[in-house]
Amino acid sequence: MSSVLLMILIFYFSAQPADDSTETSSRFCILLARLLYPDYDLYDLSIREIITDGLTFIVRKAAHFTEYAVLGCLFYFDFHHQKAGFLFAVLLTSAYACTDEFHQLFVFGRSGQLRDVVIDTCGGLCGALAGFIILCIWYYLKHQKKCKK
Repeated sequence: MSSVLLMILIFYFSAQPADDSTETSSRFCILLARLLYPDYDLYDLSIREIITDGLTFIVRKAAHFTEYAVLGCLFYFDFHHQKAGFLFAVLLTSAYACTDEFHQLFVFGRSGQLRDVVIDTCGGLCGALAGFIILCIWYYLKHQKKCKK
């Protein structure tokens, strides 16, 4: 159920027109630039734009990776009892990334990017791997408690 909620949230953010999405990212990146570059406000406007544009790219791609890593982890939790649960979690995450980028083709000012599908899929792969590791640790700890009784 939590994977469905995250998919709805991803869809909501993908449905934002480009100007709204850019404004949200830019505000955050200006704050980040001021933290990383104490003299940021003293720089020439063109330098500030270069810094902000670079940070915006990194932040947006990191957000793509992270949200799909969480989705991959949640899918793995949903399907880990299946024989091919890990593969299914990664493929499902990748498929949703494709539909998300396709959806963005119909949102004003947005575009679907193959690069984002690749980033999202890598995030899903890492998330599914994190889910696998988390469950391995959980099962190990659960088994240790049984052995001590």
